[in-house]
Order: sequence, then structure tokens, then C-alpha cells
Amino acid sequence: MSVVFAVNRPGSLRSVFLAVLVILSLLLSACAGPEVVRPEGSVFFPPVPNPPRVQYLTKISSSTDIDGKKLGGLSILAVGDTRAEKPKPIIKPYGITVRNGKLYVCDTSPGRLIVIDPARKSFEFLKGNYSFGKLKKPINSALDSAGNLYVADTMRKEVLVYGPSGNFLRSFGKGMEMKPVDVAIDGDYLYVLDLKSHDVKILNRKNGKLLETIGNDSENKHLLSMPISMDTDSKGSIFISNMTSGKIINLDRDGHLLGEFGKLGDGFGQFGRPKGLAVDDQGRIYVVDAAHQNVQIFNKEGRLLMFFGDPGLPFGSLNLPAGIDVTSEGIDLFKEYIDPTFAVEQLIFVTSQFGPAKISVYGLGELKK
Repeated sequence: MSVVFAVNRPGSLRSVFLAVLVILSLLLSACAGPEVVRPEGSVFFPPVPNPPRVQYLTKISSSTDIDGKKLGGLSILAVGDTRAEKPKPIIKPYGITVRNGKLYVCDTSPGRLIVIDPARKSFEFLKGNYSFGKLKKPINSALDSAGNLYVADTMRKEVLVYGPSGNFLRSFGKGMEMKPVDVAIDGDYLYVLDLKSHDVKILNRKNGKLLETIGNDSENKHLLSMPISMDTDSKGSIFISNMTSGKIINLDRDGHLLGEFGKLGDGFGQFGRPKGLAVDDQGRIYVVDAAHQNVQIFNKEGRLLMFFGDPGLPFGSLNLPAGIDVTSEGIDLFKEYIDPTFAVEQLIFVTSQFGPAKISVYGLGELKK
């Protein structure tokens, strides 16, 4: 996968970058050998003359994008009270978790979590979201191997736990004076990213007992600076995006610094306002940038590979993006949208808090040989 220099930037910098892009495209075209033949009619990233690596597939913004039902349409049989047939919209999504073909979407403004199952064409609100399990501002979630759902709620200042059927089980964090913004699971451990204390709290996943705090101690003071999102790789190391410093920090299970990359700025591999972060099963790191309104992809060493989703396109652009998740499962569920000349190896789901596409679905891959 090659590095691509194509970023939308505000003001005069944008014209400079576009000029550089044109020059680079001309130079690359002159020395790249045979022209890359790109499929017609599909939206691909990066731009020519580079070979396509990411295809925009579709969007999900309400229940009608899943079940196909439209109020007043022929697909609805109007018998008696049709209120239950009204489309269920996604209002202001943030975090998204994809597991076993299902999408778990934190819809912040209404204080709810949406469970989407494309295979069964179902779009449901979390069953246990009432009484003691009532969400106020869910922002991110994670699932354990048993199917239990852990939701970071910044307004309740707790992590709420729901069983596989969606019923509320328990909550963690009361009295810890924290502001949880993300959660991750590692065996019997629950990692909670705390925006208030700029650290990661490690809890016992079953009883919520605080075991350890990493990321902000005498050795690593100020290492985390307004941390907003995290994910773990296959080895259990933790990647964390920081809004104030613009750095992506990589810690081991004990909190030791393994590496870092990025900073605030308009350059390639830099961030305006990093938010959601995900690591795929190949070790690639995906970082959402709410200011530049795109997603940047890095390799294991933190080298920029490419980016996609920049504003200005009829389809495939992001609008104040926030959350992201990547999976190699369930690709067949979206095969009707995949260009027949393109082989997808990962599905990428990105939430946008504004615009017509609340969840944008992309496929990472390459042209078939």
C-alpha cells in the first residue's frame, strides 16, 4: 500500500496542497509505467494515478437502510396503527463496535445504543436502556468473549455492562471520579480510558475493582493529553489517540511506552483533532481526524500509508467523523456494493455526527489480478 498525498485543508494551505498534488500526479504519471485502469462508477481512494485501495460501499443512517421499509411506501402494509413502522434514525453517533456481523452504535444525543444486524436486517435499540441501566451519553463500547457489552458513559461517569440479550447487569466506576471515554477488553481485564485524569484505569472485568492505573505516573507524566479513544492489537498492546498533543501513543499492558507517532498540524501524518482509533488484524492503525474530516491509515511502525473520506465528494465523504471500527468478518454481507473488479479484505465503518451518512461503510483491498 503506497503513501498518498491528498488532503483537504482549510484556507490558503488547501490550495498549496492541491497544487502539490497536481504536480505529484503529473510526475507519477510520467514515470509510473502502464496506466492503472480504474473501475467506472465506483468511489475509490486514493485518487489517480495511484491504484485504488479503499472503496466507498454504502451508508447507514436509519432503520430504512437496513430493513428497506419506508413510511408511506409500498413496502409497508398500513393496517391500524402504523407508528411502529416509522423509520428509526441515527441522530448523533460517536463510537462504533463491530463484532460477529453486528454493529453497536453509541448515539450520544438521544442517550441510546443501537444494535444493527445486517444479516437479519434488524435495527434495534438496546433492550436494557432504562431504570438503573439508563444511558445518558454513551460514547464508546466493547464486547467480551461471552458477548457482554461494556459502554463508556461520560455523563453518568460510569461503565455500564449489559448481557448478550441486552439486559442491564451492573455498572462500574461510581466513586472513582472519572470521565470514561472508551473501553477495551483484554481477557479478564477491562481498560477504561479516563479523560478527566488523562490515564487508563485497569479494572477487573467481572467485579469492576480497580487494579492499576497506567499512562500518567511519575515516569510518564503528561504522556496522555486529553486521551479520547483507544484500541488494542493482537498482542494486547494499547494504542491511544490524544486530542491536545495530536499524538498516537502505544503502551504495553504494564504502561510502558512502546512508541508514538503524529502531532498537531496540517502536514501528512499529522492531525487537527484526532478522535476514533482502530487497529485491524494486520496491525494497521486507523485514526479519525474530526478537523481534517478524514481517516488516516498507518502501518505498525506509524508510517502513513494513505487516507480517505475527505470532504467534497458526492459520495464517500465524512462530515465531522468521530468513531471507527475495522473487521475482516461479514464482507459477504456487503458484497452487493463491492465493485466486481475489487477484492475487499477489511470492512471499515466510520461514524459522522452530521450530514446524510451517519455511518459510512468502506472496503479496504485492491484490484483483482
